Amino acid sequence: MGIMDNPVSKERLLRVELPAIQAYNNQRDAEYCVSVEPKGGELLIKYRLKPAHNIYELVTSLPESYPVAPPVTRVTTKLEPCPHLLYQQTLCLWKQGSRLADSRWDPARFTVVFAIQAAWRWLACYEIWIVERKWPMPDAR
Repeated sequence: MGIMDNPVSKERLLRVELPAIQAYNNQRDAEYCVSVEPKGGELLIKYRLKPAHNIYELVTSLPESYPVAPPVTRVTTKLEPCPHLLYQQTLCLWKQGSRLADSRWDPARFTVVFAIQAAWRWLACYEIWIVERKWPMPDAR
């Protein structure tokens, strides 16, 4: 079963997520637009971000249980190992592995565009960390 097989997830994608992505893309240069690709039971959101000096390529996957389960964002551009970078260059954004009750992901308030913006903030912190070797944001508790 995939994300498009779940009626609740499918309705959310069609009514909320895809219009949010379209609105996001309307404000971007073509090289920074988001693309959506199905893969297995997931949807892959592919995009590029430039928080400061460097351009990064990312993939955010929407799992079958999305939006209850948070999206998972991975940087495909090679990064230096650093705090808050998990296995296979997955970004620590939502306190992965947490229960929904104490996760920072809130499916009632956030869309995949929020996840893209969170990835941008993470990368901005990464660029500061590269220079200062100190993560500029507090850790998730």
